[in-house]
Amino acid sequence: MSPPHDWGRTHAVVVAVEAYAGGADWELSGPANDAARMMRWLLERGVPGHQMHLLASPLAENEGLLAGFTQARRSTADRVHVRRVFRDELRRIDVDWLWVYWAGHGVQAGDNRWSLLYPESRTGDPLGLDADNLVSLLRTAHLPARGPGRATVVIDACRSALSPRQQAQAQAPETITTHPETHRSRGVFLMRASRPGEAAKNRARAGLFTSRLMDRLEAASRRDAAAVPDLEQVSTEVLVEFKRLQTVAGAGPIPTVYVRDWHDNESHNSHPSSPGNLTVRQVIDRDKLALLVEAALTAHPGSAARVAAGLCEELDSGLPCASNELDARTIVDWSLTRPHGTVTLIHLLASHGVSEAEAMRRSSVQLARGRWLLCSEYDELIALLASAPDDFTRAFADAAREEAVGVVLTDTEPKALADHLEELKVDERQLPRLLGAVERVAAAAVAGPRTEQLKEWSLSCATRLGENMLSALINRRAELTERAAHARPDTDDQLHTEDRVQIRLSRPVDLSGRRTCQVWTRTASGVESVETQDVPVPLTDLQRTVDAVLTRHGRVHRTLVEFFVDAADLELDVHRWRIGAGDPVERSIGTDFPVVLRCTEYRRSEQEHLWQRRWKRVATAQVDDLHWLPANLTTVKAVHGSVSAREDAPGTVVPAVETNRNAVFTACLFGGVPVMVWRGGNEPGSSEGELRSLLDGGSLNALPGRLRRLRAECDVDEQHSGGRLALLWDDPGRPLPRRLDLSAP
Repeated sequence: MSPPHDWGRTHAVVVAVEAYAGGADWELSGPANDAARMMRWLLERGVPGHQMHLLASPLAENEGLLAGFTQARRSTADRVHVRRVFRDELRRIDVDWLWVYWAGHGVQAGDNRWSLLYPESRTGDPLGLDADNLVSLLRTAHLPARGPGRATVVIDACRSALSPRQQAQAQAPETITTHPETHRSRGVFLMRASRPGEAAKNRARAGLFTSRLMDRLEAASRRDAAAVPDLEQVSTEVLVEFKRLQTVAGAGPIPTVYVRDWHDNESHNSHPSSPGNLTVRQVIDRDKLALLVEAALTAHPGSAARVAAGLCEELDSGLPCASNELDARTIVDWSLTRPHGTVTLIHLLASHGVSEAEAMRRSSVQLARGRWLLCSEYDELIALLASAPDDFTRAFADAAREEAVGVVLTDTEPKALADHLEELKVDERQLPRLLGAVERVAAAAVAGPRTEQLKEWSLSCATRLGENMLSALINRRAELTERAAHARPDTDDQLHTEDRVQIRLSRPVDLSGRRTCQVWTRTASGVESVETQDVPVPLTDLQRTVDAVLTRHGRVHRTLVEFFVDAADLELDVHRWRIGAGDPVERSIGTDFPVVLRCTEYRRSEQEHLWQRRWKRVATAQVDDLHWLPANLTTVKAVHGSVSAREDAPGTVVPAVETNRNAVFTACLFGGVPVMVWRGGNEPGSSEGELRSLLDGGSLNALPGRLRRLRAECDVDEQHSGGRLALLWDDPGRPLPRRLDLSAP
């Protein structure tokens, strides 16, 4: 025992969650009993009841276990109360020691983070708190700078692995603080009941870890009620007890306890008897695999260390125990902490000459759960897909549906799609659906670093899978190349160059703003004049005219709508014109169609080669290749100089509302700029950073379709900055048909 401590200068936060929004399937009887036992021990030591926060959501039949703690500050364990206590109320405590206890459900959630689940959790929507972030909070400004000097954290909750599909869909747990750890000198002693991917254990309506821990704490206090418990000694006794129980027949499942002491030294129960979430069949397969691995390691001296080194790299984790404690059972259980770990382990053994690899594959079918990628392969693919822009993500979803014909793919998120495709079985000589989808999207996308990386990824996977897979991949590439040579684009992002509606608006003929217009359609069949308004009318009448034309000739999401205007009218928000007056839903034209502006004013024949050259780049360029004009350009000369200095840029972006746009329009049109993006209106809007996020990445050729989707998302909020983005899209190869004389009589 350590020297005496004034228990009156101790504060505790005790969290117990048994009842969840998910209903009966989620109920967990035990945390209320464990919380009550912890609180009784603290009260007996002399901790004042009013210096305890009890955040509890017990089952109705267990409410009586907590009813006696009347002096504690009682709330439910809902998210709002957890945040209030840890983020706000701990700032006001004046103590030397803080105890935090949490008992309830937990999972290995999004981003492989440990999520302590709130009572609001339900099936398909596990909402929780980031456990590691909670521990980090104790060393931040959320606690007083001058105290407490130390903190003890006890977490009796599972860290069970979700199924691959659940893992892909799970949200990352909530971070309760973003503050830096400014009080690193504050000691934190952490004890938890489970390691990554594994379950805590409940027995007789109590957490087995908490029961053994409280046994030791209570025993120490009986020896000397005034002394501070030696947590290093207590935790060691708990670990020794669990290791002893592993050798006792009929002892049942044993929790995989983890301890980090005052000096950040780590220790844990290194021989789990049953990884979390395994069925009876999987436990049998796990044991068979462990025996095969043991035989292989025995037959190949030194291979255990080499395989462990490979697993450290593949699993992105440290050793599960001391290196001299590594055995086959520990290695197998370690591999099970990742969905692709079993496949990775067998591959590593095979690469070291183990002949039993095929037998291991057969015995681990249930453990692999349809997985055949290595951990590193999976991580690389998910990283490539996660960093892709939205248009590429949609293209991958389309490729997945084309590859898995007849399979219902409801997911659109890349990680979930990848997991689903990986699970689909094919003949051993066929290309796996996942590789096929990756090849499809890489072949369809504009060439660039991402497509090359995806092709390299699939080639590497196919090579590892054997000669048959490599041959299947090569054949698929040849097929896609031939198909692309003859195929016509048929997606929202790739514009149909022969499916256009071209609208010429005249200048206002009087102060009331009346105008004339003529409308053409341009299709594969040719160009046709479909509407002529030669009597000047208000803009509202012209909107109705355009609406009628699009109803007859437009294909929603497909037809490119081009407004030809003078430079002075580039500020017209034509994409916000209303259509569908006779439909159940009235909406903006830019919601249904990709809408662009065109302007040939200030174009000069001697400058046309610049226009042609810049436009030629549009087909292969990325949005990131656009030239962002500096915000401080106020004259035509200054803008022209900036544009001329970037003659390789396919277009420009006007980032600031306050920019002299008349100067910008004049200089860009004269300088042969075919593509220009700006935010319409004069009121302050998004910052340059926000605008860059809206335009981040993707094929430039897909920009009209991309802006259409953005406008659709913003249609409910006319002040949303994304909804006011305007686009000049001036294709020199598709000029306005012969112009009629529409001047007013």
